[in-house]
Amino acid sequence: IPKYGDICQSLMKQYWRSDTNLEPITELQILREILTMLQGAPTSYIFPVFDENKVYLREGITVKHYSYEALTNVLNYFLNLIQMVQSLHYVSDDVLNFVAQPSHPYGSRTYQAFACAIFMYLQQLTSAMSIIENKVMRQSEIVSLIQLKEAIRQHCEIVSALYDMVEEILQQIDLDSPSVCVTRLINILFNTLELYESMGILSQHVTKVVLTVFLCTLQPLLTTIDTWLSHGDLNNTTDELFLTRDPDISISSREFWKDGLVFKNTDGSDDPGHNNQIPWIFVPLKEKLLKAGKAIELVSKLGKLGDPDADLFHVLIKRYLGAELSCEGPKKAVIPFHLTSVDEEEWDVLLTSLFSDLAKSLDTQHDKLPIYNEIFQKISKLHILPSTSILKVLVPLMEARCTQVSFSLLKILRQDYSLDVHLSTLRKVLLMEAGLPMSAFCEELFKDVYAGETIRGMTPFLRECMAPHTDFSQNLRMSVVRQSGGKEGELEVFQCVKVDYQPPFPVDIVLDEELLVIYQKVFTLLLQIKYTTWCVLPLIVQSNLPFSVSNQIHCFRHELTNFIKVIQAYTMQRVLHCTGADMRRELDKARELDEYVHIHKKYCHIMEEYCLLTPEFSSCLGAIRHALSKGVKFRHALDRDELDSAELTQIMGDVRKCIDFVTNLVKKRNQVASVPQPHFDWLETSLS
Repeated sequence: IPKYGDICQSLMKQYWRSDTNLEPITELQILREILTMLQGAPTSYIFPVFDENKVYLREGITVKHYSYEALTNVLNYFLNLIQMVQSLHYVSDDVLNFVAQPSHPYGSRTYQAFACAIFMYLQQLTSAMSIIENKVMRQSEIVSLIQLKEAIRQHCEIVSALYDMVEEILQQIDLDSPSVCVTRLINILFNTLELYESMGILSQHVTKVVLTVFLCTLQPLLTTIDTWLSHGDLNNTTDELFLTRDPDISISSREFWKDGLVFKNTDGSDDPGHNNQIPWIFVPLKEKLLKAGKAIELVSKLGKLGDPDADLFHVLIKRYLGAELSCEGPKKAVIPFHLTSVDEEEWDVLLTSLFSDLAKSLDTQHDKLPIYNEIFQKISKLHILPSTSILKVLVPLMEARCTQVSFSLLKILRQDYSLDVHLSTLRKVLLMEAGLPMSAFCEELFKDVYAGETIRGMTPFLRECMAPHTDFSQNLRMSVVRQSGGKEGELEVFQCVKVDYQPPFPVDIVLDEELLVIYQKVFTLLLQIKYTTWCVLPLIVQSNLPFSVSNQIHCFRHELTNFIKVIQAYTMQRVLHCTGADMRRELDKARELDEYVHIHKKYCHIMEEYCLLTPEFSSCLGAIRHALSKGVKFRHALDRDELDSAELTQIMGDVRKCIDFVTNLVKKRNQVASVPQPHFDWLETSLS
């Protein structure tokens, strides 16, 4: 009957009647109403929509060849599907038509992209339902509700997956923090994608759509990060990025490299579940992103930006899907997609009139964004989805980009700002690696100290000594914080002698205050050792002394000199020279500034420990300094010709006690050490 009857007249009589005394309607009319609602019609006679987007099933609907219970069951199935489609339409329109407000997640580019992806699937659903409706009209394949149910089975599964995903997202909306909402949105999408990927080929039709929605949603965040890492422009006006820069910390300050760029409200845990602000897919990359972000900000500040690399999102699509994207992504913000109208030849007059207002509304509200449409098309054409997880493509890609940015900064600092030369200058002076120039400086300094005179301002002389050996001698400055009086406290004077090295920006990122303090502690120890050597080695025993005293002095001088030489050789050769060579080898292999900083800091702390300058070795260092001070006292007593046998015996006894104490302490250290320590083994052997 429907095939030959006046369909339009039948629909006009029964399709929109509002009275309750119904005559039985045809199955064709129900089929067309279902398809009409699945195409996005706002309401229908059998499925009216009332407040809050709630779809109902009109009571009393009957079809002659269906029992009432059977018809109700099948209509309830379609009612549930229609309700989900209506909800997806409602959410996508609500986000896409959102009037921008500060700190609202709907205004973020990520949420706009997500709603746009949902809208594009609904557009595909509309087109598919239109094709099915043509088959219904021609009575060619689909003539019953059961056949329709089977024909749209895959779309039902897709709609159900999207609906569950959207419901979970809406439940976790946090109006106070767009970045948290964006993180939760991406996490939910990724979890859903993994769930359907694990189901294999049986759910591939759902996986394709979820993957497309995930990629479209991820695109704005990737583009933001990519623009930042390429141009140094952190465009985070919608507050959706999980990183933030402290505007109160200048990029030119030392604090920037430590605290200038941080994660938002994180507790420092490596567990993704504890990092609400960081999407799970970025957790393996969080430290690299932080380093690369600081690096590009610094490179931009230095005016050393190079040519930008290929678009990160395009490269991801190419490597993961094996497809090139011809369209460019959005430059500033994600703009909702345009509804592509279905060919009017596939619509009859009645449906065209019903949808004309809806189509006009969508045309005026949504603009075109080709890149997302292209992603939909390319994924839908894939017969088999990639077997590799998208993380295995994204993480190495992001790591490579971050490493490239970080390495570019290190390369700039080494080539344009002489980072290695600054570090070498620091070691030449404070670790006395310069040799003869520092010996000349020490000679002048020791004369003033031995004579008990006030130490002169020796900054010009220090710079003059170092000028032939470095281009940065003007960065050196010597000062005396406090002086001790009296000959007995001569070694304490050297604890007050400070040689400051003032590295320029941005070299001061590597040579920070903490490490300069360690260099200064080593410098003080070296001055004390060298001063004692300077006092004892040229010692001349007066010939008028009794033979026993003279012999005793010669033996003690030999013993003291041997001890001083052992300590000096251990410090200068076994520690400073060896650790310096190891450090330079590792620094040459560094690929990023943080790695360079870490290596330098590691060897500074090793140097501090091996030179016995840590609290653990305070008693050992105290014994060494006490022995050195006794040697200086011994020299002054001889010069004054006031050294008698009793005083000499006391000095010798004190020095030998110190030597024995240091020897036993080092021996015990070697015995309890869990791993071999060659430097301490050498020191023990030499002292013994």
